[in-house]
Amino acid sequence: MPTADTPGASGPAGSTVPETLFLSTIPGASPSKWVERFTSRERRVQLVNHDDGAQVAFLAPGPGGSAPRGLPQVGYLRWRLDSSPEALLGAAGVDPEDVHVVRFYEEDPVVCVGQDHLLAAWDVEADGPLPASELDPSEAMDPVRFAPEPPADPLDAPELPGSGERTAVEIVATGAGHVVLPASVARMFGRRDVVVLPLTRDTTHPGWGVGLAWLRAVDSQLVQDFIGAAKGRRPGSSRNDHLRDAPSEAAPAGRVRAGAGAARPGPPGKTASGTQGARSVKGARSGKGARGGRGGRRR
Repeated sequence: MPTADTPGASGPAGSTVPETLFLSTIPGASPSKWVERFTSRERRVQLVNHDDGAQVAFLAPGPGGSAPRGLPQVGYLRWRLDSSPEALLGAAGVDPEDVHVVRFYEEDPVVCVGQDHLLAAWDVEADGPLPASELDPSEAMDPVRFAPEPPADPLDAPELPGSGERTAVEIVATGAGHVVLPASVARMFGRRDVVVLPLTRDTTHPGWGVGLAWLRAVDSQLVQDFIGAAKGRRPGSSRNDHLRDAPSEAAPAGRVRAGAGAARPGPPGKTASGTQGARSVKGARSGKGARGGRGGRRR
């Protein structure tokens, strides 16, 4: 018999206890529009803001193939476009056959350098995006070097999500080296003393794909409704009817869809409405060629 503690059940005086969907995010993600479409008095979203290095943790199956702690979870995945989400999952020890992946958009690579760096004088308007051949590999700052170890529990977020990227940007701000980041991440951790240049997409820096993923074993109406919201559907839309009839087929792996709220960081510090908890600072422009690249190509 449902009780006030049962998700979606009616409590005292007709109150409703909402079902909660746990959404794992990554630096640069901006799910606020998706969350706003999805949230109602019966449903809400709890964000868990992770680093890129821990983005697959919530997909690691628990005992008997269940989701960790038995909670419904959906999360962002970001992978290089010269690879695939299946390769990312396999490298983390997760069987791709156990996971639904819906691809939403692509992100362009950008390079961040200090104002005193030689590349800061690059003229984007005259010469276009910076070729990757102009970058000295020995100067590259890899955010992974500065990121903390992923937490053992996927529901435990780091105190400062994106600290690896933040530290790398702080170092290049001194004029030492460069760091290549997705455009949305560069905007999120931008500084006044850092110049952001778009990079030519090639085999060296092909850009990134971004999507949502969840375990097939925990597919549910709650999960499918959130995926529908991410695809632009609002509650009550007739396009959601098929989700109730065939939830396991509503979002086949590898299917490309254009999603709303693609790569624009939302207002800083807001987590309840769905934006990243880390502080978002608009990247500064300094001199010619200081504009960052486009945040994402939607298809």
